[in-house]
Amino acid sequence: MPDSPAPVRARRGRRRHAGLTLADVARLAGVSPITVSRALNSPEQLTAETLARVQEAVARTGYVPNRVAGGLASSRSRLIAALVPTIASPVFLETVQALTEAADAAGYQVMLGQSGYGTEREEALLDALIGRRPDVPKR
Repeated sequence: MPDSPAPVRARRGRRRHAGLTLADVARLAGVSPITVSRALNSPEQLTAETLARVQEAVARTGYVPNRVAGGLASSRSRLIAALVPTIASPVFLETVQALTEAADAAGYQVMLGQSGYGTEREEALLDALIGRRPDVPKR
């Protein structure tokens, strides 16, 4: 008797599932949408069994949370913007690396713009970065 084929992990067809909602994932997992939200944002609040069901539904569907919608609801983008003249210089490369690591540890992502030392390009990048509404540090 031939061996059964190994189970295939669901591919995260991000483009194919762009219209998938949190409610769709909740239905598949047999939980409420707020439970899916908690699994994605505060997993420590759920039992291991419930978290596993939600994670399985996310994996099967390829669901990717809409961070723009979440940012609008919470007024937090979880983005930090950085503008450097070049990443070819070891100084800027090391700075970007350190910033990325620190941001990741704090649950943030870095949007990086590279101006190439051009004033017009720098102005355009600043407008684009600000338009994405990076978080403003609290003083």
